[in-house]
Amino acid sequence: MWNSCVSQLFIFQIIFSAANQFQSVSAVKAGPGTNCPSARVYAKKPASGCAKPSDPNKLPPSKLEKWFTKENFKACCSPNKVYSAEANYRRDLAAFFAHAIQETGENDASLYNGKLTNDQAADCFYRGGFFNWFEGGPVSAFLNPAAPGYSPKDGDVCNSNGRYCDRSKIADFFWPCGNDTAGGYFKNCYFGRGAIQISYNYNYGQFNNFLKSKNINVDLLKEPNLVMTKMNPPLAIMASLWFYMTPQPPKPSMHDIVLGDWNSGDANKAAGYSGPIFGPTSLIINNECGGEDKAEPGGAGESRRIKAFKWFCSYFKVEPGPDNTLSCKNMAVRLNSMGYPVSYAPEWSTTWKEQPCNCMPVTYEGPVPYYDPKYYPKKWSDQNEANRKRCIEIICKKPIIFDMDSSTSKCINYCSKRM
Repeated sequence: MWNSCVSQLFIFQIIFSAANQFQSVSAVKAGPGTNCPSARVYAKKPASGCAKPSDPNKLPPSKLEKWFTKENFKACCSPNKVYSAEANYRRDLAAFFAHAIQETGENDASLYNGKLTNDQAADCFYRGGFFNWFEGGPVSAFLNPAAPGYSPKDGDVCNSNGRYCDRSKIADFFWPCGNDTAGGYFKNCYFGRGAIQISYNYNYGQFNNFLKSKNINVDLLKEPNLVMTKMNPPLAIMASLWFYMTPQPPKPSMHDIVLGDWNSGDANKAAGYSGPIFGPTSLIINNECGGEDKAEPGGAGESRRIKAFKWFCSYFKVEPGPDNTLSCKNMAVRLNSMGYPVSYAPEWSTTWKEQPCNCMPVTYEGPVPYYDPKYYPKKWSDQNEANRKRCIEIICKKPIIFDMDSSTSKCINYCSKRM
């Protein structure tokens, strides 16, 4: 379903095969999935075939690609002392796939009807990823009933429930929602799309900014369904990888947590929540901390994420980690209660002075992130000075965003000199 030219089982098998190039172990217990019943097909294969993915920048192969051999990969440094670089690679892939199962998997519980053993059923169940294009699929209630999600183009319009537009002074400035309509439906719809779905205008807007930084010029706030239809480059997977790889303070990235490149704080460390673990990633992606169900396949939510992660770790012959850290339910302090600075805001103690405006880190969330060097890898904290200057530019361009005006915030009078 997720790609009408290739079944979701085949997609997973392709990626499994690529990952297994690095395996030096014998085949795992999970079988090839050849005895799995066929998934129900909703989509029709396009008459003209599928567009091939391409690079709009037409960059030549880099020297890195020649250097990046299996031997060099295995010898590469590891961000933690618990797992090897190769094990980290597999666990990272397992975590991404696990969240894709919950977010857009077929999740066919009827596989556990007694006709298959639990192991055989799991072998089919967890190969059922990348099944749905849209949130609520395969037949999404957000879409036109005449085009309910059988084609990527169906997501071009939605009803009012699929708008997912966060409105505020800040959101309207940084990530303004469009208001275009067509045939009684909305065109600017920010419901979930992608393998691990991004949703809401602020995520579409931030992903759009990332693409611009890579010289990929699109306007996802105007045309959000490009996440599903654009193939140069293919944004459906890129959006999911961006969301998986990018921290949004006070939340680290899921990738950094799985690799152990994060600081959980003293209280969480004392509770065992530190280093390369899986549990807090469920908190990040959907605030789910209900733990794992005993039954198979269990319910949706964090339980499914945990079971899928354990299955993929078994497939890739790596350890999932301690059972108590597979869930986030026993974290001593949740990520949004850590109390460290997470964004830039005006330096209020000086805004009234006759001097240029400045911004400083604050402990409440805002549109311009601050990556505390104590809690985020250097690759992120290196962006802080540029983000501070960006905050100042926003004060000068749109002071009302911060409820400022030149009568009470004298620093604004110096903006023209700065600009």
